[in-house]
Amino acid sequence: MSGLAIECATEHAEVAVMDERGFTRSHVIEEIGHGHTRRLAPLIQRALDQAKLGAQQLAWVAADLGPGSFTGVRVGLATAEALALATGARLVGVTSLEALAGGDGLHRESLSVIRARDGLVVPLVGAGRRDLYAGYFRVTRTGETRVLAAPRVGPVAEAIEGARELLAVLKIDRVRFVGPGAARERDALEHAYPGSTFPEWRAEGLSAIDLAGVARPRALDGAGTPPPLYVRPAQAEERVRHQALARQPLTLREFTNDDVAGALEIERRVFTDPWTAEFFRGELGHSMLYARVAELDGRLAGYSMAWLGSGVGHLGNLAVAPGFRRRGVARALVLDLLDQARRRDVDQITLEVRSSNFAAQWLYRAHGFRLAGLRRGYYRDNGEDALVLEWRAGA
Repeated sequence: MSGLAIECATEHAEVAVMDERGFTRSHVIEEIGHGHTRRLAPLIQRALDQAKLGAQQLAWVAADLGPGSFTGVRVGLATAEALALATGARLVGVTSLEALAGGDGLHRESLSVIRARDGLVVPLVGAGRRDLYAGYFRVTRTGETRVLAAPRVGPVAEAIEGARELLAVLKIDRVRFVGPGAARERDALEHAYPGSTFPEWRAEGLSAIDLAGVARPRALDGAGTPPPLYVRPAQAEERVRHQALARQPLTLREFTNDDVAGALEIERRVFTDPWTAEFFRGELGHSMLYARVAELDGRLAGYSMAWLGSGVGHLGNLAVAPGFRRRGVARALVLDLLDQARRRDVDQITLEVRSSNFAAQWLYRAHGFRLAGLRRGYYRDNGEDALVLEWRAGA
């Protein structure tokens, strides 16, 4: 199970080759600048030559999924995919934030430096224009790294505010900022949380060794490769998307028994713990239920189910069919729910969302929901944590 990890999500590029036991056979580093397309292939060949390994002997190939440089992420992933296709190796993807948070050396330091029920680790990667990509992970006392919340992008103050929110729900006061972004913004981070950037971890840049350490267990488990994590979409892509959305007729209407079959199909495609037909039908008769269906081109595109009571409400489910995502369906359902809440004098709505469901967290935060709590191991299928988000009228 020898493997190769490609780290070129920034101008600092690395390639590492690992043997079947997980030990590093070669590790090459180059400041690539903006020459990802030109320099990456020779860097890979040099790493393979130093390891005295042929490409056909690779069992897996890993690439950084971002966030980072748009060009670097795309070139690295495309190169890894081509290498995997040519050799039959398994393709594995790891985000730059996961790699920083999952480094073995950081684990050992975190267990001794962060003495709390959960240690908060915030990897930081430069995003241009003095912005940062910030990830949020908790490290348990056993050394397990678990994603805690969706990453953010913005000035250093945004990264600090995200840490402050999560420290409050974790009920701890210790945080580690790591990665090249932490080195760049050390003064501001230390002012907010003294001692939070020491000892340094990967201040010089991202590491292919960290990437390989996270990727190798996934390769052994046969895990698939998720899509790239850009956090901030390209401006050209957003312009085209907004123009397309303006031409699409979206209809919202009441959720009825006739919609249960279509909703079940979406549930099974979207969720690992889908609701049952009995649950849907049982809740449709509830006096406080506010359930809506979204249709595009006459087809069921998504739905939401919430309970609105005396001053408070709870959003139990919101789902969008995979073929209708990024077409404004979820946004329309959320706006409709909040409008109905105001009409009924409901001034507080809560919901639970998986810690790994970044798209949903970004959606809800964009419409005024804020972090209110954490439920550890909430989801029965895989023990994943749930974030409790809360919306308040007028907030």
